[in-house]
Amino acid sequence: MSSSTKVSEPLSNSALTRRLVIALVAVIAGTLLLRIAAQTMSQMLQYYFVTINREYFPLPHSTRGLITASFFITELLGSLVLGSLSDRYGRRVFILLGPLLGAVAVQITAVTITVWVLVLTRLLEGLSTASTVPSTLGFISEATKDHPILRARVIGLFEITFVGGMAIGAKAGGWLWDHFHTPADFLGLHLISPAFCLNGLMYLVSLAVFALGVRDIVKPAHDHSNGPARGGLRHYARLMKSGQVWLFVPAWLAVNSIIGMWLNNSVGLLTGDRHHRQLLMGSYSPNQFGNRFAVLFFIFGCGILGWSLLMGRYRKTQVMLVSVCGVAASLSAIYGLNHLSGFPHIGLNPFAILIALGVLVMSGFTPAALTYLADMTESHSQDRGSIMGLYSVFLGIGQVIGTITGGFAAKWDGIDGLILLSLLYCAITVVSLAALRRQEDSQAIDFTAQPRGTTAGE
Repeated sequence: MSSSTKVSEPLSNSALTRRLVIALVAVIAGTLLLRIAAQTMSQMLQYYFVTINREYFPLPHSTRGLITASFFITELLGSLVLGSLSDRYGRRVFILLGPLLGAVAVQITAVTITVWVLVLTRLLEGLSTASTVPSTLGFISEATKDHPILRARVIGLFEITFVGGMAIGAKAGGWLWDHFHTPADFLGLHLISPAFCLNGLMYLVSLAVFALGVRDIVKPAHDHSNGPARGGLRHYARLMKSGQVWLFVPAWLAVNSIIGMWLNNSVGLLTGDRHHRQLLMGSYSPNQFGNRFAVLFFIFGCGILGWSLLMGRYRKTQVMLVSVCGVAASLSAIYGLNHLSGFPHIGLNPFAILIALGVLVMSGFTPAALTYLADMTESHSQDRGSIMGLYSVFLGIGQVIGTITGGFAAKWDGIDGLILLSLLYCAITVVSLAALRRQEDSQAIDFTAQPRGTTAGE
């Protein structure tokens, strides 16, 4: 058989073959490259707004915010539609579509300062994420069907690509902008900012990795009828009626609300005006904040890696509950730092150590939640992409909720307001997970890995 024929053959998930391992590596590597490219694009767009406002025409912060937020329109809606379509037509085409849409968006950005066109580029970026994330997660779910321990580890690595992509993309965006932001002509085309064009190369490298390494997985004959044709939004309504889904949603929303709250509100509090009784407020310069933020991201990434090696042996709801304890520990330590007295250096005391340990523990929630969703697809094998698409939908909704409610909490009582609201979201998470565990026990749902003596998936 020729090599070209071999490449066209679909994969099988019945055994952990060399081709399947290569495909999983390609999914993780390609996703990391795509996240780096997307974060680089997002980072440079903020610099671009400053340049437009300074050199071309006034661009108020409200307009900048609307341009940036338009990304979520297509990400949230697109994840539902494209995730469902990937169930019908296969994962590979939608995995490849993601970096293609991102490459187009970044090239358009390089040649325009028109507001509505910039909105269009953000909509394309949202579609890029909506196309790739549900399809890659659906692929991982299919590929690791018979390998539960491997599933936990691969999903842990998938989550690390999010943290790593943000960190590397933020650095790459600054470097590219510093060196290639000035206008230039290339092949008769006037580039207002060549930095965006160069970032397009990262999207193309991601596309190449996906194209060379990923093939669709063989499905049983009865799965060929799946897809959006079975009901559109009504199809999702039926999925949401599943007790496993709707009991899990409050926990997923609450945790992502906490993440969105602190990501989008803490910087203004920590680098803004000082407060007479809250020590953390106004205590950091932007550079100091950035350095500490990077350290926490590094700790978070190490925690995800550690959890991914252990998580396959435990109930996912148990891991998520333990992770919520980490959130509570970090919040308690932040409160201690915020009302600290007697320590000459804020960064060198037991509270800071407790924050770091809390971040290590809490990092297990997102890979456990993703693995739980992947396990859930075994009861809905025709809807893997649809269910995994819910990951992006509720992640985005949760961050929007957290950002808005966190803004009111910060206005009310600064850092202490964020802490109190976060504890409320923690309580919602615990109640949701407790109900989920009771349903697992009552229905004898086994979402744990195989017993310790087994080797499948190792």
